[in-house]
Amino acid sequence: MAGALDRFRVLDLSESVAGQFCGRMLADYGAHVTLIEPPAGSLIRHLGPTDAANPTGPSMLFFHLNHGKTSLSLDVKQPSGWKILLALAAKADVLIVGPGIDRAALQAANPQAVIAFVSGFGDDGPFANWKGSEMIYLAISGMMNHNGISTREPLYGCGERASIAAGIASYITILSALFTRPKLGHGQQVQVDVAETAASMWYPYPSQYVYNGWLEPRGERGQPLGFVKCRDAWVAFWIHEHHWIDAAAALGAPYLTQEARFTGAAARQKHWHELVDVVQELVKDWPADDFVSRWQERNLIVAKAWQANDLFHAFPHLRERGYWETVPTEQGDRPILGPQFRMSATPRHVRGGPPDIGNANPTELAEMGLAAAEIDALRRAGVV
Repeated sequence: MAGALDRFRVLDLSESVAGQFCGRMLADYGAHVTLIEPPAGSLIRHLGPTDAANPTGPSMLFFHLNHGKTSLSLDVKQPSGWKILLALAAKADVLIVGPGIDRAALQAANPQAVIAFVSGFGDDGPFANWKGSEMIYLAISGMMNHNGISTREPLYGCGERASIAAGIASYITILSALFTRPKLGHGQQVQVDVAETAASMWYPYPSQYVYNGWLEPRGERGQPLGFVKCRDAWVAFWIHEHHWIDAAAALGAPYLTQEARFTGAAARQKHWHELVDVVQELVKDWPADDFVSRWQERNLIVAKAWQANDLFHAFPHLRERGYWETVPTEQGDRPILGPQFRMSATPRHVRGGPPDIGNANPTELAEMGLAAAEIDALRRAGVV
């Protein structure tokens, strides 16, 4: 089955989570994506985590970001490597690049190409030369200092959320540029930086402060949201005013509705921490699924906080919707995360696991007209 993007050829020169995730999404939906990496391999090949069963093996992060791509090993810092890149760029629809690449030269080599600059901080401003990480992006966005309890240190999240969001933003931006290319008659340069993406991700408290000078206290959000630890898992719940009687009944504690400190939304919010403590004591020995089912029977807002190691085997919604897929590897079929969205006529189709370094070199270089002796000379010079 043809992919939605199978007519597009993409060169992924990025050395970032955001850039490589963007390239992977393009590959997922049919684009031919070649990862251009140094002969020693992309830096992300060496970033953790690794497979617990093979701790000296390849990076699981690289695996996640690069399945479905091919790899061309090429040292673009050497003149002969740069010349090859320009020749490849002349036939590409999209180039995903990071800092340090001459984007004007690439655009000149192919005015029809979309040049996507994906970086931590852009190419101007006082932080332009910074190197970022998830911790840095969340800290400077203000998000980290807003999360958590007011009496504790700022709360750091998990994973590469800001970078993944920037990768999705890059994917959307590239598709927008490809869509408008026929009208313009040429390609264009587009930019996404992770720091700006992170600043756009969280609640609109910065703009709210600019509007009216109000800054919500950290950890005191004025919302009827609680977390309790059941026997086997954490559960989150929310109690609207019109749900209070049902909530107390679902807890097996209808007497709570007679307590003055919990009568009315304003009183409950004033004594919210006390109410959460009461709920915690009531449900500490309950299975989490019992808590959830009791509340769902009364149409109350509740959810069990699933752990990562439960999602593949135990979470029924993802399993029954066919979310999990596999790709073949030397170690056998390996599970991968499902699609971010679904298309009926041109669904995602992952063509394989992540590429070995330079697995496309023989084909790509031969298609450029390079003889075997020339390719061998480039290899001996450390260019490919």
